[in-house]
Amino acid sequence: MNKSHTGATAWTAASSPAPNSILNLDRLLEERYSCRSFDHQRTISPHYLELLLNAAAKAPSACNLQPYHFEVVTGKSLARVERLRNFYGASALIIGAFDAQNPGYVSAQGQEFRLFDLGLALMAVALKATELGLGSCFIGSLPIKELKATLKLTTEPIIALALGYPAADAAPSENHELRRTGAELYTWHD
Repeated sequence: MNKSHTGATAWTAASSPAPNSILNLDRLLEERYSCRSFDHQRTISPHYLELLLNAAAKAPSACNLQPYHFEVVTGKSLARVERLRNFYGASALIIGAFDAQNPGYVSAQGQEFRLFDLGLALMAVALKATELGLGSCFIGSLPIKELKATLKLTTEPIIALALGYPAADAAPSENHELRRTGAELYTWHD
């Protein structure tokens, strides 16, 4: 039996789900939704936050430059930023920000990849959160000036991922099941 460098059993799509996974990717994608009601009584452990940040670190980025920085906001700091905008009672925020010192990969044609890279990293976090039984909600409408001032940030906040345990009444929105498929979504060129 083949072993990878981590000692995990090698697997293929035919043997899916991966033998060491809790949920397979299709199930993670189906179960993840934008949670807008978190349980105020439960906090995320520092260990879980580390697991989430490790997922971000493993995400692909153009030339592996990782042109982003994550601001993890919990406790009293979260209470202060919650006054700026409703984060649905999340027990943690991971704010994806750009670092001015790292512009990331820019193609010869001038195409910047850092926004795409940041999205990949935060999607890895959102899927890991689902695997851990946490809810998540991407929040793009941030009060950037106020957020920077409140947290004394030197980075440029772009998007936040609100995280926490879903409240008992939390449910996906009515738009959750709307999915374009087939010819609505893609064109196949052979």
